[in-house]
Amino acid sequence: MSMRIGLFLCVVSLAGCAKRQEIPQSAYDPAVLAAVEEAAAAEQARREALAAAQAEQERRKKGECDYKKGNCPEGSVCWDSYFCKNNFSDQCKAAGDRMCHKRCREDADCPKEMPSCQEIPLFLGTETGVLEKFCVAE
Repeated sequence: MSMRIGLFLCVVSLAGCAKRQEIPQSAYDPAVLAAVEEAAAAEQARREALAAAQAEQERRKKGECDYKKGNCPEGSVCWDSYFCKNNFSDQCKAAGDRMCHKRCREDADCPKEMPSCQEIPLFLGTETGVLEKFCVAE
């Protein structure tokens, strides 16, 4: 009788176990590789988007600007000078600190961080520059 009960318990316990999912025959299973590559690509895209958003936020926080986009408040100028020789777009030189600077008439108009009002030529990708007066840190 005890043997029947033991056998019965053994059969019930084996029959009651959940079936396992099939394990791939090898780690090189195409379905597994495709899923791993897809997950890695999605994670990489997420990381790149996060890094780009953080870089943009940091750039705005610092007051960085771009001569094409501007991004400076009214009364400021973007010091992003970009000089190119005529008909030579591969021979360009950049100048400036790519920061927004307050326009001024004299030194008294400037904040303590940038106390000097200077007239500086800005080249926006051309040979001819435009003179702008703005505050700089000397």
